[in-house]
Amino acid sequence: MKKIEKAKMFINNHLHLFQCPVCKNQFIDIKGYQLTCSNRHSFDFSKKGTLHFLLKQSQNEYDKDMLQSRRLIAQEGLWYPVLEKVISVVNNKNGVHLDVGCGEGSHLHHLIQKGLGGTNIGFDISKDAIQLAAAEYTDAFWCVADLAQSPYASNAYDTIFNILSPSNYGEFDRILKSGGQVIKVVPAEKYLIEIRNFVGKNNTPYSNKEVLDKFYQHYPQADRISISYEHNLNFTMWKHLLNMTPLSWNINDSIKEKLILEPFKKITVEMEIVIGTKE
Repeated sequence: MKKIEKAKMFINNHLHLFQCPVCKNQFIDIKGYQLTCSNRHSFDFSKKGTLHFLLKQSQNEYDKDMLQSRRLIAQEGLWYPVLEKVISVVNNKNGVHLDVGCGEGSHLHHLIQKGLGGTNIGFDISKDAIQLAAAEYTDAFWCVADLAQSPYASNAYDTIFNILSPSNYGEFDRILKSGGQVIKVVPAEKYLIEIRNFVGKNNTPYSNKEVLDKFYQHYPQADRISISYEHNLNFTMWKHLLNMTPLSWNINDSIKEKLILEPFKKITVEMEIVIGTKE
């Protein structure tokens, strides 16, 4: 069966998980390769089996080359220990899960490989990212969407994964079921500190306090897990890491060339995982 046909079947079986991002009404029908709401707003399926819900063209810094590097770094295991902590705190592993700002899909795919069951949906504002996700991973449903005008139904989701991506806590509370979880992953002070030190961005130590404070404002009883480890790198993965991280995007060419020619054999990964529950 073609991917586009599988996508139509998935949506037919899960219409209750979506709503029109224009008028907030329910979707009622699929005609040809268009999903249509009760007010006749329609959204197209792609040949890759994705849905495009954006209401206007998006601008982002993530080009295909950067996304490919992120995928290779992810598949090589940079974030595996973090993701294994994440899967360990999911209350309903067979529920309905949404990966917010999923990028090219590697995080959600790894969670599924580690035992995340149920219904899994990932979305990102980047069309290139979602095309890569759909081309590589068939174990989730992928959408191009904007968190500010999301196409997800109210009180329908058991888990929201918010891994190294922006948040909208009002929207999270709307779409989560009562008792549902938001699991957010943010960098900690020593995340990729070797690169930060080299390029001179650690004169003032990085702090995630503002991000965590905002999370606790919405989920005062949130749990928190800290994780820190070193990850080995070969020369190829080192180049992909530099291509992937914003820490190296705006440095001058001489510093970047020196970084490439003098690779670090290890990199520090330090993260905070915070888990909030909708009352």
